[in-house]
Amino acid sequence: MLDAEALLLAAAGRGEGRRADPATVELALLESTANGAELNPGQAQLVRELACSGARMQLALAPAGAGKTTALATLARTWTADGGTVLGLAPSAVATAGLRACLGAPCETLTKLVWCLEAGQAPDWVAGIGPTTLVVLDEAGMAGTVELARAAEYVLGRGGSVRLVGDHQQLTSVAAGGLLAEIAATHGAVTLTQLVRFDDPAEAAATVAVREGDTLGLGFYLDSGRVHVGDRSTCAEQAYAAWAADRDRGVDALLLAATRELVAQLNQRARADRLTRAASSPGAEVELADGTRVGAGDPIITRTNNRHLPITATEWVKNGDRFAVRAVGGDGSLDVVHTDTGRRISLPAGYVAEHVQLGYATTVHGAQGVTAEVCHTVLGGTESRQLLYVALSRGAPRTTYTWPPSATVIRTASSPPPPCPRPRPPTCWSACSPATAPRPPRPAPAGHWLTRPSCCTRPPPGTPTRYTSPPTTAWVP
Repeated sequence: MLDAEALLLAAAGRGEGRRADPATVELALLESTANGAELNPGQAQLVRELACSGARMQLALAPAGAGKTTALATLARTWTADGGTVLGLAPSAVATAGLRACLGAPCETLTKLVWCLEAGQAPDWVAGIGPTTLVVLDEAGMAGTVELARAAEYVLGRGGSVRLVGDHQQLTSVAAGGLLAEIAATHGAVTLTQLVRFDDPAEAAATVAVREGDTLGLGFYLDSGRVHVGDRSTCAEQAYAAWAADRDRGVDALLLAATRELVAQLNQRARADRLTRAASSPGAEVELADGTRVGAGDPIITRTNNRHLPITATEWVKNGDRFAVRAVGGDGSLDVVHTDTGRRISLPAGYVAEHVQLGYATTVHGAQGVTAEVCHTVLGGTESRQLLYVALSRGAPRTTYTWPPSATVIRTASSPPPPCPRPRPPTCWSACSPATAPRPPRPAPAGHWLTRPSCCTRPPPGTPTRYTSPPTTAWVP
């Protein structure tokens, strides 16, 4: 492990790699603009630095919603237009599929590359790595250090260059990892800072604050009525009801939970509701590994890669793929339609029994890398900052959360505290309770939102937003 870390840190300091022609880079940026995908200044600078730095291994940090995909697509076009080749790698098969669509180049999982190297096999995409090759490793924060070092050693040994792209503040590998922060501290990193996912600049600033561990960023969600409190069953019901209402309106909505147990509960609730509203009987059903049941009309998620179950000529069933069930076979197999491609395949009974779950809700871990219009999340109050940040950044326009009473949430949108008679300085929205003396206000730092003290009530409609002292309690570690 220590040798792997040392290898990666040394590789990040090496130069003399291939550089793209700056004129080619500028032409690719103009082409992107002409095709309706204009890059913001930060994205354009990321493309310039990753293409022209000459670094053998370089790190790019991209917070959630920073437009990484658009920038990487332009980087790939730049590199190939200048006579190079691009290979994409990612820790998971689903991330690999997304990267393939982004780069328009061959992409494989990091695990597959390491397996080929250990087995002494060299398919064309492995043997073809050379001095003109740029290997883009997406979601690098989720890669294990040992696997990452083995891949980097091979690519650099063949004369190629590596670009690590990820976010060390999101969920990391289940294996030993976490080296991105050390690389950034030692050798620096190209960083995207302008968020493009969110409609509201204030929400974008709030996610950045949470990403950096600043609890003041949580005030935005409290003040916007995004946090709701109740016991476990009430929280799950509130989140489900909000999600179902969005789906009924045709909104692309996510329903997330922090644990598999809560996900199973939400899935059962959603399926029961669907069957209640269905005009016909449910028909044949199959029991899944978590105790839930599935039948025609249910969405499902596959949980294990299986290259022996092809979807298209280049795609196979992967962990995280989504399908809609069309029919249940007499042997327990499922006739399903792949959500992304529309291709119809059959999942065998053995695979269904062990590696399929209902797809109404999923865990926050399973949603990393996914974006929707709206996201509803059930949390328990003990989650890590990284998990909270991923949950906060899934829904572009709006995300709501429900918490159990153990979390230090001070109000809900539906139950504001009563007004208080004691006068309050003009920097606050309302009066302060007699038992609480007001604190002196302090200015909000640039890019951050501060929440009002817990004694303050919601302002009347149209009141200008002003923030004072930080919250008296915090629920982010």
